[in-house]
Amino acid sequence: MKILKALAGMAVLFVVSASHGTGQVLPGPNGPVEFIGLQKWDAQELFDAIQELEPDRPFHACAAVMKRQLGFADAAAFLYFTDNLDSIDQSSNRYTVVVGVEDSTQVLYRTTGNETVVLPEAWQDLLAVANEDFNVMPLAASTLHMRYFGGELAKAMGVDSETLDQVWDLVDRANGEEDFRLAHEVLARDSLWTARAVATLLLGNFIDDDTAWHGLVGSAIDTDGRVNTVAQRALDGLAQQGRHSVDWSAAHGPLSALFSGTNPFAFEGILEVLVATDIDPEFGQQLVRDRPSLLLAYVGAEHEGTREPAIAFLKAVSGEDFGADLDAWTAWINQ
Repeated sequence: MKILKALAGMAVLFVVSASHGTGQVLPGPNGPVEFIGLQKWDAQELFDAIQELEPDRPFHACAAVMKRQLGFADAAAFLYFTDNLDSIDQSSNRYTVVVGVEDSTQVLYRTTGNETVVLPEAWQDLLAVANEDFNVMPLAASTLHMRYFGGELAKAMGVDSETLDQVWDLVDRANGEEDFRLAHEVLARDSLWTARAVATLLLGNFIDDDTAWHGLVGSAIDTDGRVNTVAQRALDGLAQQGRHSVDWSAAHGPLSALFSGTNPFAFEGILEVLVATDIDPEFGQQLVRDRPSLLLAYVGAEHEGTREPAIAFLKAVSGEDFGADLDAWTAWINQ
């Protein structure tokens, strides 16, 4: 990263390192564990600390330990199966990627409102569903525009298919201009996580409006994990649909927060969404050069599925193709 500041007529240059925060792979109790994004922590040191605190917790569930007990500003962990799913109990098939964010100044979740917005009947019914069976909400968000997948996914996730159909019917009833206005109002003002989760889900009704996409990205940095999970699933589903370009410039704040390391569970998906919606290259370059560390940590990952979205994003905004060459991408950012 190159940051230029005027200081007594001199330019001061800060350059990001190619090796900073890149992947470190260790053998784990259930397959390899790769750590990315680490700044001061050493991978082995962190591995041992997690094992000492929670010896029976699988590493794909270690983010809570990192944040609550080890002082990480934010963290995420992802479990991948490297072979066929018929033998997922075999440790040789498992690969875990752990993302650590150590700098608390880089983690900027959305400020939550302190009001209770009056909501219409369809909204109230959706709130009741969210309170009773939250799992149906992210499933409905991810399949809102791919409903032919919903039934099978519902079975796999243990969600009642009739409840999913009910949610879709309620979403279809809340598709007017007043609902769109209300969704933005709720996200800005409401203190109830259920209301914000419903508002996030309903933004999926309005994907022809760029501000709906901006609202979804804003919900990806909501303080409540249930709200940002709905946002992530909605964006993941939309990224598969193909759509005309989105002007992302008005969402600079939440996007910058995500690139800084806020809610790393959402980062990979956000990169895919930005590529799928044809992010303006100049705006994308601004995001990269302002906040390059986490992106480069992903590029430097050993795990192919982790690094590929980061490389695809860099190719889209740079017009270059350096593949997995971390030094070349770092040089491009520093130029």
